[in-house]
Amino acid sequence: MTAQARKLRGGSSQAAGGQAEDERVAGGHRQEGGEVQGGQDRQATEQPVSWLELFFDLVFVTAFDRLAQRLLAHPDLPTFGVFALMFVALWWAWLGNTSFAARYGNGCRAYRWGTLAQMVPLAALAVSVRGDLSDVGAFFALAYAAGRAILVVMLIINGRQNGGLSGGDRTVVMGFTAGALLWAASAWVGGTGQPLLWGLALAIDICCTLVVDRRAERDLPHQGHFPERVGLLFIVFLGAVVTELIRGAAEQRLLPAEQLPAVFSLMSIMAIWRLYFDEAHTLPALLAGLTGRAGTLLAWAYVHLPLTMALSVLSVGFGLGIAEEGAEANREERLLVSLSLAAVFVSLTLMRYLSTRPLQAPEPSLDARITDPEIVRAAAPLRQRRGPSRSSLARLGGAALVLALMALPIGTLLFEASCTVITLAVTYLSWRDPVRLQLNKIEERLSDGFEQQAGGEGEDSRSEQREQPKGTRPIEQPHS
Repeated sequence: MTAQARKLRGGSSQAAGGQAEDERVAGGHRQEGGEVQGGQDRQATEQPVSWLELFFDLVFVTAFDRLAQRLLAHPDLPTFGVFALMFVALWWAWLGNTSFAARYGNGCRAYRWGTLAQMVPLAALAVSVRGDLSDVGAFFALAYAAGRAILVVMLIINGRQNGGLSGGDRTVVMGFTAGALLWAASAWVGGTGQPLLWGLALAIDICCTLVVDRRAERDLPHQGHFPERVGLLFIVFLGAVVTELIRGAAEQRLLPAEQLPAVFSLMSIMAIWRLYFDEAHTLPALLAGLTGRAGTLLAWAYVHLPLTMALSVLSVGFGLGIAEEGAEANREERLLVSLSLAAVFVSLTLMRYLSTRPLQAPEPSLDARITDPEIVRAAAPLRQRRGPSRSSLARLGGAALVLALMALPIGTLLFEASCTVITLAVTYLSWRDPVRLQLNKIEERLSDGFEQQAGGEGEDSRSEQREQPKGTRPIEQPHS
């Protein structure tokens, strides 16, 4: 069982050693009393996702679901523009909380109390996303500014508890503070000026994070915790889509003709689940941890923004098809389903590229840290390969086919069935791709190496029967 899989079941005994251990590990520094020092030692300690983080994510998905309901009520271009802006803002707020936990630990007091405090403005955001922007824009902006201000306070308190803020953290604090002030100021701005200020505030936040992380002025997020948190959010998103499908199907008569669109939609969601989790979806994060570079990790994390947004839009499109089945699928349904499904395929293609690119290109810093011979053997065919893999071609081809469906005047049932057939075909071709097996093997070995490095317990019988893998060398994390 890999480290990620074990943590989904509650983590190791070391991780469950109590609040005192959490407090020692969370800050990422070692005092004279024996506490953990630096990102390198913290990376060598398992950090399972806590119940508080799961609770926080569930509240967030509630806000995303209400945002999708807003789009479902008025599926037009102006509404989609507001939907996209609010979605990016909510996702960025989630990423800020997730990055804090992955960088500094989820057991420190700053994170625990700060996350609880953030739930109050988060609940306010969930309430305000349904109304017209002229009515709820000021409330949304003030609630969002409050959430960002709490995150800034969390960063400052954590820095003071660990010897002061680093240069990178000071830059982030100043950028987030400027963004929060812009959000607050937008509450008194009407018309198009308000969303423009929102976009400017988000741009400042994102730019300062990119600049600081690419300069390696902060510790990389925990290579086990961060991918697990992102994967769990993806699962919760899929659950929200399934909930929407069931809600729509429950409003229809229990007749095969009226229930088939929901069945086809559910099959498509199951195929997307398989596409994501059958892929080596945590490999980019593990490789970023080995090289100590944030570029691959940032790209991998940001790909999940269009992926999760596409899932939300896909639930709206499927909901329209279930509720308004007709001789010809309406324009909104075809547009939302085709574009969002194509965005899912393209996002998964980018994730495949981020998994293979570091292994295909000569990388001395990566080669020096990979000592497991099985990883070297599995990566050898990837370095000899030229051009996209079978999975990438299948996904890009599937994106082109679903986009072509927008122009066909076919009924809802045939449209949904066609989308399902395309999705299942892409899933099957991806599953048969030998590159997938090679990447999954590399991911598993790296995860096992991380597990040994973290001192995890409870190897499964397969790991006990073979020689224990050498894993990877200790990860050297950059510090300012």
